[in-house]
Amino acid sequence: MKILSFLLSCILLSSTAFSADKDELVQQRKLFLKIEPQISSASPAQVEDWLQQLQGYPLTPYIEQRVLLRRLTSHNEIQAFLNTYQGSPLDWPLRRPWLMSLAKAQQAELFLRHFPGSSDAELTCIALEQRLKLQPENSSQIWPEVKALWTVGQSQPKGCDSLFRQWREAQPLSADNVLRRIQLSAEGGDVSLIRYLKTLLPQELSYLADLWQKTRTNPAVIAQPRFFPGKHVVERDILAYGLKRLVWRSPDQALKTWQRFASDPYFTEAQRLDVQRQFAIALASKGDNRTDEWMQQLPAATLDSTLAQWQVGHALRELNWPKVQQIIENFPADLAADINWRYWLARALEEQGQQAAAKDIFHEVAQRRHFYGFMAAAKLGLPPSLAHNPVPVSTDELLSIQQHPAVIRAQEWLALGRLTEARREWNFLQRSASEPQKLAAAKLAGQLEWHERAIFTLADAGYWDDVELRFPLAYKEDIQRFASHAKVDSGWAMAIARRESSFMPDANSPVGARGLMQIMPDTANYIAKKRVQAATLYNPVTNIDYGTDYLNYLMRRNDGNLILATAAYNAGFGRVRQWIPQDKTLPVDVWVETIPFRETREYVKAVMAYYQIYNIRLNEPIDVFAPLVTMQIGAVAK
Repeated sequence: MKILSFLLSCILLSSTAFSADKDELVQQRKLFLKIEPQISSASPAQVEDWLQQLQGYPLTPYIEQRVLLRRLTSHNEIQAFLNTYQGSPLDWPLRRPWLMSLAKAQQAELFLRHFPGSSDAELTCIALEQRLKLQPENSSQIWPEVKALWTVGQSQPKGCDSLFRQWREAQPLSADNVLRRIQLSAEGGDVSLIRYLKTLLPQELSYLADLWQKTRTNPAVIAQPRFFPGKHVVERDILAYGLKRLVWRSPDQALKTWQRFASDPYFTEAQRLDVQRQFAIALASKGDNRTDEWMQQLPAATLDSTLAQWQVGHALRELNWPKVQQIIENFPADLAADINWRYWLARALEEQGQQAAAKDIFHEVAQRRHFYGFMAAAKLGLPPSLAHNPVPVSTDELLSIQQHPAVIRAQEWLALGRLTEARREWNFLQRSASEPQKLAAAKLAGQLEWHERAIFTLADAGYWDDVELRFPLAYKEDIQRFASHAKVDSGWAMAIARRESSFMPDANSPVGARGLMQIMPDTANYIAKKRVQAATLYNPVTNIDYGTDYLNYLMRRNDGNLILATAAYNAGFGRVRQWIPQDKTLPVDVWVETIPFRETREYVKAVMAYYQIYNIRLNEPIDVFAPLVTMQIGAVAK
């Protein structure tokens, strides 16, 4: 018990007292790195000696946590630790195994007292099972929670099996419950789960599981004449799901299939509107001449930002300016006030010869730091507006946030080069901080040149106007050097890095893009004309080298067209070529607004706006948007 008493005193001490002596800090840092991998196997005497030497070191709580993980029956010490570090990165890695230990030991009351509720399905199942044991008379209140846990589109942990078995014994599983879970599995969940769920259906309904699985695999099967036997209303759920997917792959086939079922009385009004809305959006994004017919069928109540995008987008693609004006003027006031639609209303008026009214709106839009704000300024011949307003942080607020334990621990993790652990501490700070504290933290992150945290913390606080913090001149010298060598503008390269990773050198996307400029390994191989080790792409200098060379490649492939090269960086050269109109040209702003992929559309707008901002910050004289005013996109454009 001696070490545990000592440990408890260390917990209380380490949360408030930190080493001020630099030499001692360096020694403690070395000791921490030495003992971190050894702590699990060290003797109690050795651990006590190490903790004595680490008193006051910011990361000592992480050693204390590891000690407690070896002593999951030391409930008092664990409770004290969790109370001190509740919600921090030190909490859950200890709390979860402790709770699992309590469940195994049948200590239900202690478990429930310290289970805070979480997205951890296994622990939630255990908590519900513990409640059933302590409060069997309240089972009627618990079963709905169990049902909600079961009715999801993926498999739940094996730790839930016992609870689910009790629920099904108390309340026999209905076919509706099973069909709902099959639907969730098909519509974006784990499709492999359907095979198991099929076994829970009555024999006469099992065919519905097959229909869901086949439609998920290939929505074109719904076009087969006898695919739906017409025995159950759930077939219409499957049909609606299949139609909404098929229209993106094969509009003609989807429309032909719809004609067979359009008057089907088993289609609910909600299903009908959902399908019609998806058809209208898909056809508009593809530039299909049947778009108007489908748009006109939709009641005003279905209007949202996505539908608005494609109502305007379709009219823009046709260069039907009176129609653009009419659509926007019919938007609800809050939607019409969006900067995108204010700009396009001005453009519609401009194209119809109403220059004075158009200029009034352009002047309004030009005050904004936005793609369309910069476009409007260029049209008017005005300098772009950055609307810079530094965060209002006092010296006292900055000093206060520097003394926050999470900040101190984050800074120490940074000193050790442990970015993941540092980010966890910073994220904890963001979750628990007040708005003024978030602004102070963002300012501090900027001073530490931890640019990604400054950017994300300002976004979390909803503060958008500190241009210097949001658009730092990170890696300036390296970007300028390699951009010059690659013959691309350094402001453009910096804008790409800002959009791709927010200057996180270790950024890694779900598809495998890596580093500051999010380079795919295959792209690096192609640019380097040799096999590049993927891990080297996390080196900022290497990443910038390949990234700027790739920008040069895309500019050459796109005949020097900056907009197309930017789009290709996100969507790929081949896909962007498919979006270029072959029989006409479009003004560049129209082309950008009608890019079919929302991600790429917003990407191009963001990068071009960032490019303008960085050119100003780098004291470059070029107005990025001036050439865009007259630029045309199309196969016949010069």
